[in-house]
Amino acid sequence: MKGYMAIKRGKFIVFEGSGGSGKGTQIKKAKKLLLANGLKVVTTREPGGVPVSEEMRSFIFALKERKLIGSEGQMVLFFAARKFWIDKFVKPNIDNGTSVLSDRCYMATAAYQGYGEGGSQSQILGIADVAVGRYKPDAVILLDISPEASMKRRENPDGDPYDKESVEFFERVIAGYRKMAKTNWGRLNWYMVDGEPEPEVVAEAVVQVLENIFSRKLNRV
Repeated sequence: MKGYMAIKRGKFIVFEGSGGSGKGTQIKKAKKLLLANGLKVVTTREPGGVPVSEEMRSFIFALKERKLIGSEGQMVLFFAARKFWIDKFVKPNIDNGTSVLSDRCYMATAAYQGYGEGGSQSQILGIADVAVGRYKPDAVILLDISPEASMKRRENPDGDPYDKESVEFFERVIAGYRKMAKTNWGRLNWYMVDGEPEPEVVAEAVVQVLENIFSRKLNRV
């Protein structure tokens, strides 16, 4: 059709890391920067992001808190919530040319239910192929912090049962995340950023990653 221009697909960028790594803070800073540079962008969290997935998040957390669900049950329910979120939030935005910045995705399932609780990585990847399909992240930004820093920053957990786990659990999770980043787990583009310095220092490192992802210089705000 004369004059027709295809909408350029938005980017899907996931921020990962253990509890206390600063994902929420860095996502807010990244959104502000990208909007100031004329890019369309929305933020979300996972599990959750849409009403039905938020309800499922609460349900899973309640089962976990009461020790009524193991790694496989958590995997299945997280991916069920994830499927609604992908279909109702991620797909429409990306297809409309809007980039999505997410606090977690299925890499967290691999880290927490996989490395942390001994679940099957091959099962996680297999379910991801079905639930996420061609809407897998363009990039994963891992905010890397030590188990000690993670424990200290999570001294007052607010309703997330995973934040109440032992230091040994988080040692497994963090070691898992580092291995995933170094091996480009899931055939994804991973970027590891030191999450321990002051937020502004971390933010500058994140900006450099975003410039790589978007293939453009970003004006600081």
